[in-house]
Amino acid sequence: MTFEFTDNEYASRKTRTLALAAEKGCDSVIAFGENRSGVAVTYLTGWSVTRAAVCSLDSAGTQVWIQFPNHVPYARRILRDCAIHELHGDWVERLLAGMGASVATLGPIDPRVRTHATANGIELIPIDREHAVLRTTKSDEEIAALRLGGQVSDIAAQELIAACVPGASDWDLLAAAKNAYTRAGGRDYICYICITDMTNPDRDVPSQFPEGRILKHGCVVTFELSAAIAPEYPGQILRTISLGEAFDPYPALIQVAEQVKADIKATMAPGTNTQELIAISAAIENSGFTTTDDLFHGFGMGYLEPVGTSTSRTPCHSPNVDLSAGMALVIQPNVTLIDHSAGVQTGELVVVTSTGITDMHTLQTGLMTV
Repeated sequence: MTFEFTDNEYASRKTRTLALAAEKGCDSVIAFGENRSGVAVTYLTGWSVTRAAVCSLDSAGTQVWIQFPNHVPYARRILRDCAIHELHGDWVERLLAGMGASVATLGPIDPRVRTHATANGIELIPIDREHAVLRTTKSDEEIAALRLGGQVSDIAAQELIAACVPGASDWDLLAAAKNAYTRAGGRDYICYICITDMTNPDRDVPSQFPEGRILKHGCVVTFELSAAIAPEYPGQILRTISLGEAFDPYPALIQVAEQVKADIKATMAPGTNTQELIAISAAIENSGFTTTDDLFHGFGMGYLEPVGTSTSRTPCHSPNVDLSAGMALVIQPNVTLIDHSAGVQTGELVVVTSTGITDMHTLQTGLMTV
């Protein structure tokens, strides 16, 4: 699978970003990224940040500074309508030259840029919050990219599930997922895995890194998996698998989780308030359970608002936001025991449409037995 955004898509993003800057009295924008983090740089240019990257944007055009000379050739091959420079020498002075008395910023500001700006009377004005709101509503091209992210995530999830056999480790499950989405043209995002014994469960949510746990009959596996075709446009799928017939408390946990998820998805439409979605999750607490993770969150080009939790989750988030067409959210009522010794995972990425929602995933839901 491959995907490229059009020049018109990038032009629209830059125009809207400059409009946000103008509302703050700025004629230019600087976006920062480092160590594979920096969605604003990717949003404006398509560059998946490797080491350090800085993007400047004004009415004259776009410039990108890339750290390490061996990273620059790839940037020159894939970036369009950008002047590309190596990040070295007097790059700070060149970056800020002629930018005016105030500059809008996105991402953590490089200390060298802050120092130079202060010394030269340049005010740096963050617009991160406003830009995150801008990114919550997706264009048709962004939705197409998320759909491919959903497809490649499903491919990886199927292979992870197939790898759930006695004797396999969480490393093996991760390798199966990564191999599958890589063969399909996918990129890394996240793959969190939990293995625990149903007779004596000791964890309620997946681990961010493998811990060397080994599968055996009577184990349960939960996972949260995201892979992408276009940078920063992954799917996100969460599922629960049992090796052999599941027994308490897992059938009760998954039943509540699946019902809450189905009810939330059935309620979602333009104009639905997020308070309505949180109210549905009361079934979790009414059943004597709780949650550890979010109930839902915005997604695609960042972890975005609205972020909501069930009422017993600490910290509790209770946004008051009306949904609108084009919003992408992960719905994930991952129900756990009160003492957090056991939990299940179920969820997927959806996009709000003019009449309801559309799923970005097709993999079966519910408790899977292998």
